[in-house]
Amino acid sequence: MSDTAFEVYGRGFGWCWRLRDGSEPVAHCGSHYDRSKDARMAVDRVRSAVGESDTAATFAGPAVRSAAFVTERYPDAAGEYAADGHDWVWRLETDDETLAHSAQQYPSEDAARESITRFVAVAKGALPVFMVGAEHDWQADPDPVRVGLPSIRELLSELSRGRRHREALDRFDTRIVVSGSRGKSSTTRRLDDVFNRRGYDTFTKITGNYPVIIHNGEVYPISRLGPRTTLYENINVIGEFAPELDAYAPDDIGIFENQAITEYTTGLVNRTFVDPDVLVLTNVRNDHNDTLGRRRQDIARSLARAVPADTHVISGEQHPAIHDYMREELEHRGATIEQVEVPPRHADLIGAETVHAIDAVLEWLGEDPLPAGELDAYLDAMQPEWSRVPGGRVYNAAEVNDVESTELVRRALTEDDEQILPFVYLRIDRRGRTASFAEYVNLLAERDCIDRVRVGGAETGAFARAVDVPTTQHTPDDDAGVVLDEMLAEGDPVVLMGNTVDDFMRDMEGAIAERIVAYRDTTVAEGADSVAAVPSHTVLDSTDS
Repeated sequence: MSDTAFEVYGRGFGWCWRLRDGSEPVAHCGSHYDRSKDARMAVDRVRSAVGESDTAATFAGPAVRSAAFVTERYPDAAGEYAADGHDWVWRLETDDETLAHSAQQYPSEDAARESITRFVAVAKGALPVFMVGAEHDWQADPDPVRVGLPSIRELLSELSRGRRHREALDRFDTRIVVSGSRGKSSTTRRLDDVFNRRGYDTFTKITGNYPVIIHNGEVYPISRLGPRTTLYENINVIGEFAPELDAYAPDDIGIFENQAITEYTTGLVNRTFVDPDVLVLTNVRNDHNDTLGRRRQDIARSLARAVPADTHVISGEQHPAIHDYMREELEHRGATIEQVEVPPRHADLIGAETVHAIDAVLEWLGEDPLPAGELDAYLDAMQPEWSRVPGGRVYNAAEVNDVESTELVRRALTEDDEQILPFVYLRIDRRGRTASFAEYVNLLAERDCIDRVRVGGAETGAFARAVDVPTTQHTPDDDAGVVLDEMLAEGDPVVLMGNTVDDFMRDMEGAIAERIVAYRDTTVAEGADSVAAVPSHTVLDSTDS
């Protein structure tokens, strides 16, 4: 549930990256690049450079020699320095290139160095994420992959081309599907990252609001032209890219995220569109109750029944009873399953099952496991941290959607006896989720973890009647910034939960981001030291790999 990432994005003047820690950019690229693949490779050079001296055990990436951090004052266009000294910056550079720039200017050299420390910690575990959408000016090359057909009849015609689709699938030496409740997108990106760096011919499809194809580090947006395209786009993209695979000498890996939310559609993707050799099941959480089942056991059964025969399942689900239930269901259907082993030192870390699933996939393919330092960096980046804002602390856990994951986040953030103020946002089309969060709020109250709750969105009155603590209700038309300030003024740290796809919650995210910047600027200004004009250089330990 990491909110840190190397965002690789394109504009009219080329491709670049920025490292984001939550809502705040920490650093950006040293150069602009003609292709997304080149910007993606630049990210790997940065990740190698910030590795510790034993880089081979920290990050398996390209060799980067003599990398150094440089801190110095940055003059304005007239060559003048700021009178208040708020012009310190840093760079990460080698003899051959500038790898990264600080994203901000700082009031002192010490403040700039503190930013370097944070940059190193974040960069080690952050994943590259290709950004598409309003900020991107797509150049003529690569063209987007266009999917979408105007009628059901033509969809059925597309499905009838089974032989050609089967031949296209057979071009992949290994097909991997990532399914489950939580962590699908990050696990898909992590698999793409690992196999791409290990020299495989890697084809990855990431689903979502801005779906993309990534082929050996080059990104291609998927342009959906009409309704009913989300499922059926798999045929189009596989058919378009599969012929290119024969041109590459390495083994071909196809990685597909399956975001379907019913047993039928999940099985359709698995059996008809991909037919995986191995399926990574991240975990089983109590979500999408309206379509997958009311209990975790029902959801586990739905996910297991969607697995084709002769498929090997690598399951991150750690609950022994749920795993045993799935094993019986899968073996009955002619599939096999193994449970991801999470070592005791990582047992309490959020996302440990999804990260260690990468090692299980590598072992299944006869590959070496992840370097220990790389695995630890992945996990460190996934752990939640409070966002500090004027008036207190806040964390947005609404993206995780289900109560089990939300509770894991709460436990990671709080001390044993610390209360929180939950803000639950509801959607009318997620009534099963609403019921789950009402039960969760009552459980928190019973355990003295909360003494009140705030709720917004749809059907707040029914929610208020179902919970056992005082409830403040908000409408979608309320000002998100005002609501946030009211909650912070009550004293307890605020945790957002429930649902995130709504204009109000987007406004809430913006309000939090503004307050994070305000808190940072105030804190940095209070801690500013005297200004010195002499540049300073910090040489990293050897980063040869």
